[in-house]
Amino acid sequence: MKKLLYTMVLLAGLFSACEEPGTSILYDKSFLELDAATTVTGSKTYSYLRVNDGQPIPSGFIVNLGSAQLPNPVNFTFAIDGASTAIENLHYTLTGTTGTIAANSNTVELPIMILDDNINPGEDLSLVINLVSADVEINPNYETATHKIQVICESDLAGVYDYTTTDPWCGGGDATGSVELIDLGSGVYTFSDWSFGSYPVCYGGSAAGWGSLQFVDVCNIVSYTGSDAYGDSWMIEELTVDGANMTIKWSNTYAESATTTLTRTDGSSWPDLIIQ
Repeated sequence: MKKLLYTMVLLAGLFSACEEPGTSILYDKSFLELDAATTVTGSKTYSYLRVNDGQPIPSGFIVNLGSAQLPNPVNFTFAIDGASTAIENLHYTLTGTTGTIAANSNTVELPIMILDDNINPGEDLSLVINLVSADVEINPNYETATHKIQVICESDLAGVYDYTTTDPWCGGGDATGSVELIDLGSGVYTFSDWSFGSYPVCYGGSAAGWGSLQFVDVCNIVSYTGSDAYGDSWMIEELTVDGANMTIKWSNTYAESATTTLTRTDGSSWPDLIIQ
């Protein structure tokens, strides 16, 4: 019986001696980690809805406390790594390089704000963050993370609109009618009549072919691109939005121009569009 007990104690000691260094930290100690670092790639993509309101958006970058909640706050410092492609005060702002996980809590958001108005869809930006010091141990496996930043925008402008066109280049009188804004996908549209009734007034007959002309909405910033059937490009010179009415002063390279007001037939308001 004594030999059996001795063998059991010996085996327990051997298993304890063979334990991998640091493996007990996860169970016996508190440690900090960057939430984005815990992914397979050590990076995480954060998407923000760009609304062009002049206001920054909280980043949502999180620091975790990897243990049971503690009765005291946990302070830490962090740093922005030089490998980051996002530029401070252009793509994001930083109010400090310290943070605190409150007592009886496990997470806190880093004091970083995203300047979404300055980021275009498709831009490939990253913010690499390093945990530097803390009141508790920093997990060496999760002390650095890449935070990928992208903006997305909703565009829902397609529909049939009533128009009133004034001051056409030919002086032939105002035009009224309806025009369709046709959705081509990804914020790209085309009008069924780019002259908004002015071609029939000035030239008679139906409106001309419109070639590759497009009306593009990139996060409420709009522009004309492409050219009409005659190779003329079109431009928005002025644009104002007032509730259900959008008024644009437009022209083309053939010196044709007019001012058109497009009115939503359902009475809803246009978004706050601005010119590119």
